[in-house]
Amino acid sequence: MVVEAEGLGKTYDGVKWALRDVDLDVNRGRLVTLLGPNGAGKTTLVRILTTELKPSRGRLTILGEDALRNPERVRHRIASIPQEAKPIYFVTPYELVFSYLVFRGFSIGDARFEARRALEELGLWEVRNRVMNNLSGGYKRRALVAMVLASGAELIFLDEPTTGLDVFSRRSVWDALARLKSESTVVLTTHYIEEAEFLSDEVVVMDNGSVVTRGTVDELLSKVEGEYVVEAYGLDKPVFEGYSYVKLNNRYLVYVNSSEESSLVAREYAKMGGKALVRRKTLEDVVIRLVGGWSNDEASG
Repeated sequence: MVVEAEGLGKTYDGVKWALRDVDLDVNRGRLVTLLGPNGAGKTTLVRILTTELKPSRGRLTILGEDALRNPERVRHRIASIPQEAKPIYFVTPYELVFSYLVFRGFSIGDARFEARRALEELGLWEVRNRVMNNLSGGYKRRALVAMVLASGAELIFLDEPTTGLDVFSRRSVWDALARLKSESTVVLTTHYIEEAEFLSDEVVVMDNGSVVTRGTVDELLSKVEGEYVVEAYGLDKPVFEGYSYVKLNNRYLVYVNSSEESSLVAREYAKMGGKALVRRKTLEDVVIRLVGGWSNDEASG
């Protein structure tokens, strides 16, 4: 077991708990995603797991080390990107990654090799010699991701690594993380549901400082009935007798078992003057049923 956390809690004022009674175990070679809306407690949990923040209660073992008693030993064996991290403005992407690897004990030759591999993988090789101050925010964020991915650390923590990236940059990070799963153990936080669905071996859904549920994507999907979802708009009252549904803002989500049923529901709704679209059930539906849903525009927490 790479991460073993039991009963972790964090309060800053002795009254309100930012994190409450969190149990978490992470097996070697897995990519585990902490998924949740703003204020869910994801960042607080990661700060504790990386020994940046001491919990108010609970026990924590990282890579076999008591992380509360021996945080320095843990820090030498992990790598992380905090949500608020920014690269030094006057260095280049190559200098950033290369110097980080040398600092971690890589030989000059190995640092050069791994820096190039990471920068190429994340589409940064062509801008490797441009100073950060002249690069976009997306390039800067990818450079930080490259730095950590190149480290080869046993355990890597990434707090919202793709926030602010365009769709193409995000995909390049996803591809790199998919490759990394075969080499390291990764704990990732995100509020992008599709990111969790695409990357994760296991998803931990958090809300209000607690773990709501956890499991593989398939296990979580099995918690919601049906295989298809009809998203219905335009009418104030539902007309879905015999089907399970929820109301979310200005739409109804109707859960059905087959494409034939979904087409029938959509047609009936359209006859009454509404609009409907049909899609397969996704992890978003699990979140909606268990947490209430959130917007991808929300910040992390």
